[in-house]
Amino acid sequence: MKYKAITPIVASIAVTMALAGCSSGTKDAGTATATAAATTSSSPSQTESAKASSLRVLWWGSQPRHDATNKVIDMYKKDHPNVSFQPEFQGFDGYWQKVTLQAATNNMPDVLQYYVGSADTQQFMDKNLIAPLDDLVVNKLIDVSDISESALSSGKLGGKLYGIPLGVNAKAMVVDPEAYQKAGLTIPENGYATWEDLGKDLVKLKAVTGSYGADDLLGENFMFPYYARQMGQVQYADKTGIGFDEKTYVDFYTMKKNWSKEGLIPPIDVFLSIKSPEESNLVKKKSAVNIIYTNQFESISKAAGKELKLIPLPGPNGAKAMDLRPGNHFSIPNNSINKEEAAKFISYFVNNVEANKVLNADRGMPVAGKVRDGIKDGFTPAQKVAAAYIDQVAKASAPMDPQPPAGSTEIEKLMLDLEQQILYNKTTPEQAYVTLKSESVKILDKNKK
Repeated sequence: MKYKAITPIVASIAVTMALAGCSSGTKDAGTATATAAATTSSSPSQTESAKASSLRVLWWGSQPRHDATNKVIDMYKKDHPNVSFQPEFQGFDGYWQKVTLQAATNNMPDVLQYYVGSADTQQFMDKNLIAPLDDLVVNKLIDVSDISESALSSGKLGGKLYGIPLGVNAKAMVVDPEAYQKAGLTIPENGYATWEDLGKDLVKLKAVTGSYGADDLLGENFMFPYYARQMGQVQYADKTGIGFDEKTYVDFYTMKKNWSKEGLIPPIDVFLSIKSPEESNLVKKKSAVNIIYTNQFESISKAAGKELKLIPLPGPNGAKAMDLRPGNHFSIPNNSINKEEAAKFISYFVNNVEANKVLNADRGMPVAGKVRDGIKDGFTPAQKVAAAYIDQVAKASAPMDPQPPAGSTEIEKLMLDLEQQILYNKTTPEQAYVTLKSESVKILDKNKK
């Protein structure tokens, strides 16, 4: 499974975005409500005098997520007749490019599926495009009383709250027990102790599948940050742009290049064509291992049509490298003139039990305790597996990395470009690291001006 970083839009868009940074107002938003009454954890009451509001809500995901989110919007409208909605949704591919274009034209939605603290989203923070939510929480328009501080802290930067987590996820390795049995292998319940051990099993699994041992297990966006944490390092650093040394980078890409050459993972052309876990080689029975977030386990299990299993990621120092993280957040852009109504909808989304029965933990295990208790009896077998895995990881994980510096989006794009050059034999890992190190400093300096 791969996760693409945002590709910066042409220079004119970037300039427009910079100019649009702190402005307010939106073409499609309705009038703001003056109501500041406290909301309940389920269904905020409405008065007859409530003003009509129109909320644009934007999210990414698969079709089941779209259907469920639209159903919850319909549920909310029944109890809040003064609020109408303009839902916007698409797959993850191209999502951040769309948000960048909306930002450039001062046309961001009222509620935005977001991810606080990621390289993909840092540009929006740098331009002051996302509104802090602290006052909305203080005024009880967003109820966070049943959300742990640990989960809530994932939406904070610089001491301010910018996103409400919609669920908790963890990275996981998903394996095909049937393939392991055919290969005469035992699934390591606590994960592979070393990457070398995994590589040896992939050789045997490739013989069983006839194609590959695994999907792309070594994606820059998904796995490299974990690999760096295993080595006691981080992907990004404030003063140097990157926070990992040459050995870590070279070892990682030497392993990826060798595994691809040996057919243990697909060649670059194959894995670049895969857009979601449901399209993976594991689902097509052409591999026996993949990496996912736990909230994707339900959909990949359905797509595979067979029993799959979750185990921790491979390699040493797993507890130091692993973290629990929000699947994503809901945030409110600064240009919204419907912040109060947007806040009430977000509060309903995370706290209402009936709504979350419909959402069915698609964005991760619910963050509100009463919601988890209220929906767990309806979990599918796959969801129960994911929930048990998260409990396992929670006992052996570390805090998330610090906020990436301004310019990290450009650094990640550079890393992706260099990854392709390595895999297409246009450069070596050693040469790529030299380029990455020097260019990262330049990117960092440029973004400090």
